[in-house]
Amino acid sequence: MFFLMLLNLFFVISFSFAQPTASISSKEPVPELKKWEENMITYGMKHSMEQELNIHKDPRPERFVWYYDGPRVFYQIADYTGDKMWDSYASKALMTYRYYVFALNGKVPGWRIFPHGLYLHYKHTGDEKSKEAALFLSQKSAFAQAGGGPHEKLSRETAYCINAYLTAESLGEQRHPMLEQAVEYALGHIQQWFVQNTSPNWAPFMFGLTCEALIDYYNQVKKDPRIPKAIQLGLDECWKRAWIEDKQAFFYRADNPDGAAPTLNALVAPAFAWIYLQTGDVTYRNRGDKVFAGGVRGAYLDGGKQYSQNYRWSFDYIKWRTEAERIRLEKE
Repeated sequence: MFFLMLLNLFFVISFSFAQPTASISSKEPVPELKKWEENMITYGMKHSMEQELNIHKDPRPERFVWYYDGPRVFYQIADYTGDKMWDSYASKALMTYRYYVFALNGKVPGWRIFPHGLYLHYKHTGDEKSKEAALFLSQKSAFAQAGGGPHEKLSRETAYCINAYLTAESLGEQRHPMLEQAVEYALGHIQQWFVQNTSPNWAPFMFGLTCEALIDYYNQVKKDPRIPKAIQLGLDECWKRAWIEDKQAFFYRADNPDGAAPTLNALVAPAFAWIYLQTGDVTYRNRGDKVFAGGVRGAYLDGGKQYSQNYRWSFDYIKWRTEAERIRLEKE
């Protein structure tokens, strides 16, 4: 344990002095960016070591880094830092999840559909087994033939179906026949949460996962004008209903409005940056910065699952916020 602590410290110091930091040209720099970077390395090293001991073991315990797509996280770290060491960690984490996908012949439960890491592994290595596993998810996983479902209780499953369909298309497959229906379902879930108000226990982080899928569809397939409008509405309502200012976090679920969940902030923050990029409205930058910084300060990262939740999508917060700031400054 002492050796691991020293090793983690070594990599934090090495990263701080030797690795390039993302260039943020802004009068309003991203708050807690340095701490986000340091946590990324320190806890990433910890969970990569744990994952190495877990290769090919039953991944059903969801406490490990494979859950919420650890391979995707490690590949993003490799790109962000320029350190290819993280590619090997991604491959190790990938093997656990890929083994699981094939063990079920692709019939993975709807909340465990993680195609991005498989796609990145195939692109980095040319390993056809990873491509095959990613295609399995779009064809055989739970709800893949249905596009998710119309009720908001299936919002995560629907979002993950969209992810799987888009990944398969990126791998050269024809557009999935249920993609458009899944998008309609996802837009309907936002209506149920924030217009019809039919869900007494809606969760901001589930809305965040829906945003991620819809934004990818918007960026990769069709710039449906309903998508930014729906996401902006949802962000406004999340801020009004779910943000707990003194805890710098959203609540976990609406049926426990005092239960702050900073560990899940990073699943919502990127949507603020994306809407800032679409609209130029600094309200979303300022709110997004609070969400991002509150998550960095308050997230529990000792668990592999929670680590992947925090780094699954937060790289896009940095990217979109930086681009939006660049555009704003050019106009001033």
